[in-house]
Amino acid sequence: RAILYAKDDEDPEAVMAFSLETGERIRIIPTPTGDGPYELSEGLNEMALGRDGRVYVAGFVRVLEFDPLGQAVSNWRPRAEGMSDVCEIDGQPAIVSSSGMIRRGPDGTDESFGPGIADRRGTVTAELPGGGTSRNIAGYAPRIACTDDVTYVVTTNAEGSDSVFVYHRNGDIGRLAMPTEFTDRGDDCRVKVHWGALGILELACTDWTSGLRPTLDGHGNLLLLGHDAEGPGAIIDPETGCYAVLRKPEPSNSYDALHIYQDSALVFRYATWRNEQGGARVSSAADHVSLHPLRRVSGEPCPGMLSSVDGVG
Repeated sequence: RAILYAKDDEDPEAVMAFSLETGERIRIIPTPTGDGPYELSEGLNEMALGRDGRVYVAGFVRVLEFDPLGQAVSNWRPRAEGMSDVCEIDGQPAIVSSSGMIRRGPDGTDESFGPGIADRRGTVTAELPGGGTSRNIAGYAPRIACTDDVTYVVTTNAEGSDSVFVYHRNGDIGRLAMPTEFTDRGDDCRVKVHWGALGILELACTDWTSGLRPTLDGHGNLLLLGHDAEGPGAIIDPETGCYAVLRKPEPSNSYDALHIYQDSALVFRYATWRNEQGGARVSSAADHVSLHPLRRVSGEPCPGMLSSVDGVG
């Protein structure tokens, strides 16, 4: 059955599993903070599903592996200065770091490939009053999605659209072009946002092609989805470059489509509440998840993509 894994907002040291068929909570996987072999020293960063139902949970220095029933089966500490994302390559966990891709080999040793991955975050170094320096990193770390032979690495630039690099295990390196539709929204594009005591604000629209997270849809297509008031992202066929850009029915920051399940969008709706001043706030964590069928708005469909939707534009 289809299972959704998500961070537990009420318990940051746990992962929850839900059935996409019934909505019921199936299990909770503990991921305690600490320095033990099955603990994460600085908390949970990201997670990924393996092809047979395994779950990989990455902290800053360690990856925990759980079987399909949520039982811990192994842990891995790659030789990296820190990692930002995890995936599975040919039955083994792999991470992206500033030095490139690292995969755990069958014998437990590290296998490196894809050197030179660009970490395009801005770094600010400041001198401390008592001596020494501090370093702050701003922006999104590289994000990855993997098959057995290819890793898609998405990096966010300081200005402009994200970049999608393609790293092959045989050493080849390529790049995917980002769709350009709806990136120039003009000065008159505005979206309404509920924000605290300030009430409802009208803010300028931003380019949807920034801060995207890559995943795979199980049919060979790459999903690039993120948080945007009008467009959650795009579905791309890496072999042909054909793509479909996703659009919301209306501009809103209260929900996002963060995955595609079969031919429907998996929509996360964010918790909202009123403060003492009577204003509304939108949380960064979702309190509702639902499936919504996709429909074609315009454009020609990509062959074999979202077959029951009659194409998506």
